Order: sequence, then C-alpha cells, then structure tokens
Amino acid sequence: MNEIGEKINLEKAVCREMDLQELNRVVAGSGPSRAWSWGFNNPVIAVKNKAYRFTVQGHHHKGHVYIVLNFMDTFDIYYTSNQGTIKKKSEGIYIDVLIDELDVKIERIDEYVK
Repeated sequence: MNEIGEKINLEKAVCREMDLQELNRVVAGSGPSRAWSWGFNNPVIAVKNKAYRFTVQGHHHKGHVYIVLNFMDTFDIYYTSNQGTIKKKSEGIYIDVLIDELDVKIERIDEYVK
C-alpha cells in the first residue's frame, strides 16, 4: 500500500473527493516565503477531485508532492521523485498544520528561523 521505495499507485492512495481549488489556495497562497521558497510549480489535479500534485525544488525534497484526503478527513502526503518513486510520506495531517508539515519535509532549515 504505497510504501517508501515503491512507485506511487494513485488508485490505492486516493480515498475521498476534496475541494482541490481550495487546497491549491491553501498551498499556493501560503505566503511568498513558504510555497515559493520550495520552488513550487506545476500544480495539477492528478485524479479528478481526489489527488493534488505539484513539483518542488526544496532543500530536503526535489520532485513531486501528492496530497490526498483519507477516510479520516486528514491528509496523506507522498513525496516522490519525478518518476513517481515514493521517497517520504506523511499520514494523518490536519489542515491547520498542512503547510508547516510540507515546509519541514521540503525546505525548512532551523537556522533560517533564527
């Protein structure tokens, strides 16, 4: 079931429909010092109303990021290579910490905060 080192299988990953335009506003509109510092680009709907994907060029992760809504109404995030191999994943992420979770996995360096 979509484990690290495997190619992502979106049919297994997706669960529930979500408002992808709203999710795009949350991620892309997270402020110029957040999403844009990740090298955020190419946001797409990967599976109709069920999966959101974008590309990043961050310090910790370079490649694709997939966000899906799971059956518990929390998000699962898959960090993959450009070829779709899962490098990292985060499960059970609530909307109020989504941007911080993405920032930590993609770009954040503690020295930047000081």
